[in-house]
Amino acid sequence: MKREKSNYMIQSVSHALDVLEELCKAAGEVGVTELSKRLKLHKNNVFRLLATLELRGYVDQNKETEDYRLGVKALQMGQSYLTQSSLVGRGLPIIKTLSEATGETVSIAVLQAGNVQFPVSIESKRPVKAAPRIAISFPAKMNAAGRLLTAQLSDMALNDILAGNTVQDVAIRNQLVELRSTGQIIDRGAIEADVVSICKIVRGNNNEVVGAIEVLVPQYRAKIDAIMPKIEEAATALSTALGATRSTAPTIEKEIVAPSSTPQPTTPLPAGTQPQPIAGGVARVMK
Repeated sequence: MKREKSNYMIQSVSHALDVLEELCKAAGEVGVTELSKRLKLHKNNVFRLLATLELRGYVDQNKETEDYRLGVKALQMGQSYLTQSSLVGRGLPIIKTLSEATGETVSIAVLQAGNVQFPVSIESKRPVKAAPRIAISFPAKMNAAGRLLTAQLSDMALNDILAGNTVQDVAIRNQLVELRSTGQIIDRGAIEADVVSICKIVRGNNNEVVGAIEVLVPQYRAKIDAIMPKIEEAATALSTALGATRSTAPTIEKEIVAPSSTPQPTTPLPAGTQPQPIAGGVARVMK
């Protein structure tokens, strides 16, 4: 029987990566004491981790304040990802074209350990625009692209992810069949105020879901009927470039509508109903 990869995890390596991720999230430099509080690790352990990472170039220390920030080696690794990722390499010219065609901000989204991340994003040139996904990571359930990608996971994985029965869990569960069958989601300001997020999944070899294309539009000028065909064309082109075969799944538009002032009850899937099966990771890029 194949063992879970978590059984092979090395704790010290995991803690070192925790330090890097915390520095990545920080708005500026962070001291040892603050890092130890955030990570719930002993200060001596955090200092040793930082010393090792500094020697390897992954973090830098401000000699005046003795606080830490990411080092140039971290940038090098990020650039290497952009160079090596076929999703980014093949997707970049496609989302550039899509951004030019729609005049809106376009990103590629990927799901990683319960978070949705955006390895590449093209910013709209319009004066009023949705901000690009630059150095941002969202909990997947709190983002439209994240919900769409979460819904594509296996039933076994979803049972664990949606076990909390939160409002977000119920929203994904109630939309599960349509999110899987259409491979798209349209969020009209329900998750991000005043922004319409339109997402379509991207598939790769063996038709496995590898990410999604997301278009962000200010709510006042969102013309779904005009934008949706362009997104579908871009997602199909990228999927084909990544080795996917054409899907015959029907296309049905699904929207998440901003909640009214009166809470509406949600209804789980009827007993015995099985979700449809499916085939089964930020840098700013300037145009």
